Amino acid sequence: MTSSTNDILGQKLFDGKTKTIYSMIDQPGLICIYRKDFYQASGRTLSIPGSRRASIDSSNRFNQIQQQQNVTSNNSNSYIEIPGKGALTTSITTCVYEILREASIPTFYVATHRQPDIFIARKCTMIPILWIVRRLANETYVKHNPGIMNGHRFVPPLIEIYHKRYPLVYKRLTNGNNDESLDSSFENSFDEEDSDSDECLSSIWSYEQLLNTHFDIENLKITQTEIEYMYEICCTIFDILEHLWMMKKNCQLIDLKIEFGITTTITKEIVVANTFDIETWHILRPIQKHSPPGSDLIQENLIWMNNALRDILSLNVNMPLPVKIVPRRRSIIQQRQPSILDEAETDDDEKLKSSIIPNDDHIDIHSDILSLNIYSSSFSPLITSRCIIVCSSLHDIEQGQKIKATLNESYNIQCDIRLCSIYRSTQAILKFLSNYSYEHCRPTVFVTLGNINNGLAMCLSSNSQYPVIHCSLMNIEQQNNLFDINSYLSQDASMFTVVFTLTSAVQNVVQILAMNDWRLWAKQRGKRLKNYIDLLIADQQLTTTAVTTTTKQITKNNNGILANK
Repeated sequence: MTSSTNDILGQKLFDGKTKTIYSMIDQPGLICIYRKDFYQASGRTLSIPGSRRASIDSSNRFNQIQQQQNVTSNNSNSYIEIPGKGALTTSITTCVYEILREASIPTFYVATHRQPDIFIARKCTMIPILWIVRRLANETYVKHNPGIMNGHRFVPPLIEIYHKRYPLVYKRLTNGNNDESLDSSFENSFDEEDSDSDECLSSIWSYEQLLNTHFDIENLKITQTEIEYMYEICCTIFDILEHLWMMKKNCQLIDLKIEFGITTTITKEIVVANTFDIETWHILRPIQKHSPPGSDLIQENLIWMNNALRDILSLNVNMPLPVKIVPRRRSIIQQRQPSILDEAETDDDEKLKSSIIPNDDHIDIHSDILSLNIYSSSFSPLITSRCIIVCSSLHDIEQGQKIKATLNESYNIQCDIRLCSIYRSTQAILKFLSNYSYEHCRPTVFVTLGNINNGLAMCLSSNSQYPVIHCSLMNIEQQNNLFDINSYLSQDASMFTVVFTLTSAVQNVVQILAMNDWRLWAKQRGKRLKNYIDLLIADQQLTTTAVTTTTKQITKNNNGILANK
């Protein structure tokens, strides 16, 4: 660890084989998590449901790694060093939490750190429960559940609950125990990488077992409301990540492990508090890339996950051209393992390099930069979502501004407000459409405002392939007689959606554009989660108030009886 990071690091709270946790100076509610390059290489296949090690990364892989690291077979809990694992795991974890932040899911993640193998998080006490969400039954699950075929699809996803006998407890190390070679307490001796072993996990729990355990952590009792809260968050996270992998990378999320913690601040909050690596989830790739003998499959999978997530978040694009291609600046991980990282590049990247970058990895920037960028402004299609709000009169512009403000501020959707009238010129409508129809790759939705009988929505829907939503804003006199349905129905298949409030128009726009935009999809899924949680909390408060009122009434009646006696 470099000396530049010591300016914010406080005391060492936990020191394990795969990570070290530090407090932050002047920030009692925050911690710094430092991920190490070590990985547990046990010589056996773990019998935990969810650890898919039967086909590819079984004992043969570990035997190869052990031979490379000269690890004796007498040590069953040995750790091997994988160059760059700490930085890769940190990058994957931060990418996942940035995705979950789009859905406003409560997590312990705060921000990245300038050192690539450290990230900043909220200090919390872990809940000794491991949640496993499964979409497909893998070999290990089938082994523990005879009668279920391998690859069976669970609809809805199956959620399993495991109790951790020895949860991770972050204890402050005294000055006398700051030596990294010394072991911590028995609870701390189980690091996160091996906290899912048979020694730490009891048998699978039922919902009733968890409900009747009555956990009390950080003065917060885990009641039915908190259990339902964690259950729904697990479903939401799995939905978002499954949709993301399927939509962007054509991959199937097989299963996912989720852990929660309770913040140590005055206001207690249950947050997602686990790291993401190759053991946290299992992803089915459409084409398995077989590495040559002797290569490290763990590192290859970590690199692939990291590159895929960074590509989804657009962290590898919009870089200056000189930084991209001449000369290539390698990160710390790339400097350690240049050959493995080069092999982990995607096929598209290899094709791009072969067509642009010569073997010597240098090009003449001054002579070629113009030729590379001369057509970019004309032929690079935008893929960002947009909404075109078409007003039929000046009176509708104010309502159009409200829709635009909501879509811009809440969903970051670009909006254009236009004024058109089919009564004045039909040719103007067709010319207006031609300004947008040439961008075929850009998701677009039209929203028309005004009287439903003005024919504007029908004209736009009949002459374009874009979805059209008509928002008919009516006054009190028009509410009794909504509209004449025969005035806009036709024998054509060209139809449009009709809504009567601005909120409905916004909701329809977001739902349509979310089919091609994972950020909007995540925001919508997060909104559903918020509505559920708000209802859950309101119901709990209502129940608590009713019980309190009943208790007071019984006490009052008893007092009256005793007074009369």
